[in-house]
Amino acid sequence: MTAPADRLAAALDAGLSPRVGERTPAQVRGVFDGSGLVRVDAAGALPPDPAQLAFRIASCTKSFTAASALLLADDGLLDLDEPLADALDVPLRLVGATGAAPTVRDALAMRGGFPTDDPWADRQESLSDDAFARLLGEGVRVMWPAGERFEYSNLGYAIAGRILGLRGGMPFRRLVESRLLEPLRLGGTGFNETVGAPAGVATGFRPGPDGWEAQPVSGPGAFSPIGGLFSTAHDLARWAALLAGFAEHSALPASVGERMRQAVTPVSGDPAGAWHAYGLGLMVRADAAGRRFVGHSGGYPGFTTRMEWVEGADLGAVVFENAGYTRLTDAVTAAFDAAFPAPAAPLAAATPNATPWPETLALAEATRAALAAGGLPDAALLDDCVGLDLPLPRRLAELAAQLDRIGGVTVEDAFAHTTPADAAWELRGPHGALRCRILVTPHASPRIQKLDVAPTTP
Repeated sequence: MTAPADRLAAALDAGLSPRVGERTPAQVRGVFDGSGLVRVDAAGALPPDPAQLAFRIASCTKSFTAASALLLADDGLLDLDEPLADALDVPLRLVGATGAAPTVRDALAMRGGFPTDDPWADRQESLSDDAFARLLGEGVRVMWPAGERFEYSNLGYAIAGRILGLRGGMPFRRLVESRLLEPLRLGGTGFNETVGAPAGVATGFRPGPDGWEAQPVSGPGAFSPIGGLFSTAHDLARWAALLAGFAEHSALPASVGERMRQAVTPVSGDPAGAWHAYGLGLMVRADAAGRRFVGHSGGYPGFTTRMEWVEGADLGAVVFENAGYTRLTDAVTAAFDAAFPAPAAPLAAATPNATPWPETLALAEATRAALAAGGLPDAALLDDCVGLDLPLPRRLAELAAQLDRIGGVTVEDAFAHTTPADAAWELRGPHGALRCRILVTPHASPRIQKLDVAPTTP
């Protein structure tokens, strides 16, 4: 390996190895360049060839979705600037829409105006095409005019994926297989747990009161474009090298990766010059020295993935963990920053100044009252994903312990909103405070998709 590759591998080892056992049962890390993997490290109970073990890569799938869209556009089969509603084969009712209508490009660049929806959308993988059509016809929420600002939306990618299938003349999953997986010989990558990875498929877990709990695997469906793929370190490193321009293949022209890596939608920035943006199926960030880091994260029940590379350095990494939502991105970003140091420049945080939807406010008020009284909001207000992510009896037991530690609730603070679809507040007692937050679904009649209660930082 080269000296930079050694440096990156050492930084990944220092930052990620301690996570095994605490945050994840197992972990696979790979450093790659234009030739493919140059080093693989693994920990936990894994087969002899961990580079060929498939993990669900979740939202790293979005890079395959965006690449497929660009290929169809280059073939003259897809207009990226066509409004979603015009390109669909079923009615799309946008609730609260003002200004420009969201286009295919807007959806791929996370600027379609749809609310953030990870907890809910991550449980929609197997939704049938007919059920998805009904959902769109019944109405989905938008928060901003299209093209105005960044908001991470899986729903937008699911809609785009349906359109890709229509324009490509075949189901979305078959389109990705025929245009990308098969010609690139990514044989360990696919939309089903029966994918032909040489070392098999990893089991995903979540932490439970008695240890790690195996998680069921959702099958392919209408939401496969958001995160349905399984892949191996061998395959994902190959894919990332192609997107980065470290390697070449006729099935994926260099111009596709170049367009995907362009910063399209600003996310955040600071006066020192560091910034973070979304491209097309890829995240892009720059440090204060102007160096650019590109990649994507993936989180699903039971799995977390990160791919990242340094622009111009012919070097990157892929990391897989078989536990869900482990905050892997933070650790990988820190490792890259340690291997390629630059002056520190924190990204600007979002300012809570949005006007909530009336439905958001009503759900927040009901939740605040219920939590302060030691209970959970009525089950009818909760999307099913809340109980799937953490069983309601466990949530109730944890809440009781948290309220006991702060000595009960004496003050219920006002709400703050970073978007129309969320609300945050504090419940304060004589011995501390709890930070509470809800996020609601994008349905026309929203439900709570995320409910967080945690001690405030002293």
